Amino acid sequence: MMRKAILSAGAMSLSVMALIGFSPAAHADNGACPKNSFCLFEHDNYLGGRAVFHKTTRHLGNHKFDNGVTVGDNASSMINNMGVAVGLYQDGDCTGKHYNARRESTDPDFSNNGFDNKASCLVVS
Repeated sequence: MMRKAILSAGAMSLSVMALIGFSPAAHADNGACPKNSFCLFEHDNYLGGRAVFHKTTRHLGNHKFDNGVTVGDNASSMINNMGVAVGLYQDGDCTGKHYNARRESTDPDFSNNGFDNKASCLVVS
């Protein structure tokens, strides 16, 4: 009897989650960054130019935001829509101070962690 009640309750909770659109795999995808991508933004709150990455990219100074501004040392926010962590490094050879962007995460303002306008390299784990 107890087992039947537990199974019934479990089935009911799954039905409710399906109705409200619950997904156990949370994604950072908010429309400002394509799925399976890592995006850096020129300004806080995902504003200004946007640069989209899919793999490790050294020397961000050789890359431009979609508005033509150089990415290296000019990023202020990020969206990580990748299923892996991404490391941002202060030096173009991926050394020095770093910032770890957890998988499926966002950060609207790098100033709160001392990494505003410092990203020169990114490493996709």
